[in-house]
Amino acid sequence: MRKILVLSGHLDDSVIAVGGIIRKFVNFGCKVSVVCFGSGDEAFAEMGQRENVVEKFKEEAVEAHKVLGVEDFQCLDLPDFAVQENRETYRHSIEAIRRTKPDIIFGHYWAEYFQHRAMARLACDAWWQAGWNCSVDLGSPWVARALYHFEVLHDLPEPTHIVDITDTFEAKIESWKKFKTSEEFLDKMTDQLEARARYHGSKIGVKYAEALKCSYFIPKTVFNLIKDL
Repeated sequence: MRKILVLSGHLDDSVIAVGGIIRKFVNFGCKVSVVCFGSGDEAFAEMGQRENVVEKFKEEAVEAHKVLGVEDFQCLDLPDFAVQENRETYRHSIEAIRRTKPDIIFGHYWAEYFQHRAMARLACDAWWQAGWNCSVDLGSPWVARALYHFEVLHDLPEPTHIVDITDTFEAKIESWKKFKTSEEFLDKMTDQLEARARYHGSKIGVKYAEALKCSYFIPKTVFNLIKDL
């Protein structure tokens, strides 16, 4: 069984970015783990919603990921604006990798606002250092074979991979619609998800697709010049 880890800044980022890809992996019998850092405490559109927004948003996130077949969903309960690069979040990232032992990691890309930029840096650095023989309280060393960046709100520049999600796009939309909290400030997201999926799909001749960018933060080892390059 191939294991997949998604490191997500906020409760709905994984669905927006790679919901279709997650469902495809699950359909292939893979185990997908999603670790979310932010609790959703800033996701209130009216003052009266503030007290219960975290509980409500997290409940929606659990249900949304169930639609995609994700059984291992974890929220680290950091305040949304505390999703930054620091000792705590770095250790959380390493621990997530060592706990789930993924073959592939999916994470944010740099070309977005500061919380997503921080997650991009954390994913790359933790991917690298999770393999070191140190910080043993976080688990045994583990190196995933690949890391791919995804897009959430801004277009991913020069994607290296485009994945056909035509067969799982409906599941992605069903999952997104579980986020009633997000709809209050991302009310056009359903249309955006379809437009973006159609755009990426048009590049490879399918109806719907999602884009990824392969990271070479850990360089690829070349033993055989003919086979490996």
